[in-house]
Amino acid sequence: MAVRLLFPTFVFEKDLLDPSLDPNRGIDQNYLDLLVDTMDGMRRKDPEGRRLSNAYTGWQSHDGCESNPAFQKIMNRIQTMFYDEIWPFHGLDRNKAQMQIGNSWANINDKLAWNKPHLHNGCWYSGVFYIKADGDEGHIEMIDTNPKVVSDFPNSPRTPTSKGYEPRSGKLILFPSGLMHMVEPNPTDKERYSISFNIEMKYTSSEGHSGNIDNYNPDEFVYNISSDGRLLTD
Repeated sequence: MAVRLLFPTFVFEKDLLDPSLDPNRGIDQNYLDLLVDTMDGMRRKDPEGRRLSNAYTGWQSHDGCESNPAFQKIMNRIQTMFYDEIWPFHGLDRNKAQMQIGNSWANINDKLAWNKPHLHNGCWYSGVFYIKADGDEGHIEMIDTNPKVVSDFPNSPRTPTSKGYEPRSGKLILFPSGLMHMVEPNPTDKERYSISFNIEMKYTSSEGHSGNIDNYNPDEFVYNISSDGRLLTD
C-alpha cells in the first residue's frame, strides 16, 4: 500500500551556533552575550514593553530590532539562510522576487511567562531566534488548526494536533506565518531571551509569484507502507 502526504506544513530549523558553519553564516557565543546585554538595556529603557501575545510577566519590546545596529548580524544571517536554503526549496527566482524582514521584536520570558496562541498576519514566513535558552524554559508549540477528521478517531502518534520545539541558544526556527502557535509557560527560574520576526515578499516581476523547481517530483511525498504499518523509505 502507498500513502501520500498531502498539504504538508514546512517548518525549518537551523543551529547558527554550529561550529562547522562558515563564519559568514553562523554566530558565536560572544555575539549572543552582546544581544543579551542589548535586550537588557532595551528593557531598562522601556520596562513595560508592549502587550500582544505575551502573557503574565513576559516582556516584549516594540518593533525595531531589524533596524537596531546590534541585531544587524543576525538579520543578515537570517536573510542569507532564507535565500540559500528556503528560496530554492520553494523554487523561487531572486530576479523576480525578493524577501525582507519587515519587523522584529525582542522577547524575555521569565518564570511562568507564556505566549497565547496566535498567527502573524500580513506576511509569508515568520520566525524565532533563541538568544539565551537551555531547552527547558517552555517549548514553542505549533498547532494544527486544520481538522483531519469529522468523526470519532483514535489518537495516534501519526496524527498529532501540535508539535513542540525546544528553545536552545542559537536555534533558528522559520514557519509559515499562518501557522497557529504559542509558547508554553516557562517553568524555570531562568529568563528565556529571543527575537521574533516577520518576512515580507517583494515581487519585481509578475512571474515572481510562481516557483519553479528543477526536476520536481510530484510524488516526493508518496511512501510505501509495510503490512504491519511501517513507513518504507527505501
